[in-house]
Amino acid sequence: MSTVFNGKYWSIQRFISGFSNNAFLITCARSGSSVIIDTPANPFELIQAATNSNVEAILITHGHRDHVEGFYDVSESFTVPTGIGSGDRNSLPASAPVNIDVSTDAIIVIGNISLQAMATPGHTRGSTCYLLESNDSEAAGEEAHVFTGDTLFPGGPGKSSSPEALRQILESLEKHIFPLPESTVVLPGHGEFTTIGDSQKEYAMFSAKPLDPNLYGDVTWG
Repeated sequence: MSTVFNGKYWSIQRFISGFSNNAFLITCARSGSSVIIDTPANPFELIQAATNSNVEAILITHGHRDHVEGFYDVSESFTVPTGIGSGDRNSLPASAPVNIDVSTDAIIVIGNISLQAMATPGHTRGSTCYLLESNDSEAAGEEAHVFTGDTLFPGGPGKSSSPEALRQILESLEKHIFPLPESTVVLPGHGEFTTIGDSQKEYAMFSAKPLDPNLYGDVTWG
């Protein structure tokens, strides 16, 4: 476990398990309410830490197995509403309480914080990013974070299965992610973090060149 951010209004803890997956626990400093983002295999450290808060929701960035393999363990420990993009709904058990709207611009309120959902298909049909902000005007200056799953990493987009899927990821990033403030911290589903500003600079170099119509797979901005 590591604490990614510990501010006046919320804290973010990261847990690495499964296929070197990042899972996150966001806790409201005022209310103690929290939300879990992604449920990789062997999420036991995540579950143990989450018991010290009041878990109100589970949000999934996308339905690939490595991000949901621990869903049963987490949902058995916390019987709370769940959100996942509609295109990836079948990745969770039919009995899972998937009743949180995560369509674009939907707001999930947890204590004094809010997460704005953004549909970012391409890596999967239901890929969804979540922008963490405060719903308290007093906290307007708190650092923003965006949880991108496998849609965006430092140095490039998530893996695409076809040229069409790559174009869809790029469109998703251009529409929803790159317009965010440069200081926004990007927390992906694997590996280390970056910022929107750094990602914008990397993408500017990539987009300045003609796009190979056959390009897809593990693409990098370089």
